[in-house]
Amino acid sequence: MGPLDDQVVREDSLTATPDGLDVAIYTHWYRALPLPSLAKVDLTVDGERIDPASLAVTVNGRRFCFAELAVRGEEYWFTTDPAVLHVPVETAPGRTHRVQLLLGLSIPYILTGPDRVPLVAPSWTDKTLTAAGA
Repeated sequence: MGPLDDQVVREDSLTATPDGLDVAIYTHWYRALPLPSLAKVDLTVDGERIDPASLAVTVNGRRFCFAELAVRGEEYWFTTDPAVLHVPVETAPGRTHRVQLLLGLSIPYILTGPDRVPLVAPSWTDKTLTAAGA
C-alpha cells in the first residue's frame, strides 16, 4: 500500500488498561488531517474483528466515540501524534496480541472520479506485539 504502513502500528503501540487495550496508531499521510478523515478503522485483535461502534479514539488529549469523529472537523490529527484506539478486549501487561488494521484516510483535498469524492488512502498493518502496562 505505501512506504509508511510499517509505522502506523509501532512496536510500542499496545498498552493494557483496566478497560481493555489501547492501540496507538500513527497517520501514514504526510499532512495533518481533520478527524472526519479517519474514515475507516477495520481492526482485528487476535482474530476477532472489533466493531468500530465499540471503539473510542483519543486525539489531542480528547476522547471521542468513533462515530463522533465524523462531526469533529475542527479537530486535527497531526502527523507526529498518535491517535489512540481504545479497544474493549481482555488483556494484561506482557500479553501478546496479533493486531491487524486496515486504516482508510479520506483526503478531503484530493477529489476523484466523476462524482468528485475524496480519495481514500488505505494502509494495512499485521503485527504481533506485546502490551505494556498503563
